Amino acid sequence: MPKKMPIFSDNRPAVLLLDSQLPTCLDLHDTEVHRRVEMCKIGCFRTSWLAIFALLAGSLFAQTTAGPSAAQLYEKVMNALTGTGVSRNDLNATDYIRRSAELGYAPAQVTLGYFYETGTTLAHNPTQAAHWYRKAAEQGDVLGEWLLGRAIFNGETAMRDLNEASDWLGKAADHNDPFSQYLLGLIRLERNEYGQAAESFRKAAYQGLPQAQQELGQLLKEGRGVDVDKFDAYVWLLVSFDAGNNAAAADLQQLESALGSNLVEQAKTKARELQSPVARTVVARGCTGWPGEFDSLPSPPPPELQHYCR
Repeated sequence: MPKKMPIFSDNRPAVLLLDSQLPTCLDLHDTEVHRRVEMCKIGCFRTSWLAIFALLAGSLFAQTTAGPSAAQLYEKVMNALTGTGVSRNDLNATDYIRRSAELGYAPAQVTLGYFYETGTTLAHNPTQAAHWYRKAAEQGDVLGEWLLGRAIFNGETAMRDLNEASDWLGKAADHNDPFSQYLLGLIRLERNEYGQAAESFRKAAYQGLPQAQQELGQLLKEGRGVDVDKFDAYVWLLVSFDAGNNAAAADLQQLESALGSNLVEQAKTKARELQSPVARTVVARGCTGWPGEFDSLPSPPPPELQHYCR
């Protein structure tokens, strides 16, 4: 038997043992030692629960004392931008949006990019705009993909790379974004890929973009990438014109002379039938109604409409 260590006042042996060693403790035939071992086990059990409770309490305290989340900060941005006079606070909006964006919230990153691109509440800085659009695009945000592709296509980045622009616009177009489909069509026109351009413009045209409808009408009129079809060309150009695109007027006048009055009447009927299902106000699901939406290079939607464009 191993030598015992006297630690009690009466020089009796005592050892602190694990559960696997309890038989050794029992072999001592010492009631007092056994009692103290059991008390130690109970004490350790209580200490463990106290430690767990302290950890849980600390975690709960950390959660309750942490600042607002990225999404909550973004909501504060939208509230700060809403209203007029004292109820509108652009300074607070700028602070909240930057904090939310830096926490990685994609909608905030797009809005911060918008602020930089348009010079709204922040100094105009296209490089910073593209930087934040990229942050959102890399998270798969459709609006971020469209606006980054647009920025690259428009030469607002270090290098105008049509391949990279196509890649980002293609990602958004795969989610049925009409602005990306339209811009892809412009890139394909620039590359003389007329058949693919017509396909991209057609997709955007059916989603109510007048500029895409005009481009499709011109390709049909001239037979570039598609068979010449002056009748359908007139239909799409008229739909575009009636949506407010006055740039289509000259082509319409040329086609009226080529088609003759009977075919023009038929084309007008078809255009009228087509207008309802392809009207932008019908198909946009709220992603419409801002200045520059129908420009040849569409402007980005403002923050209050951005969530409709995803």
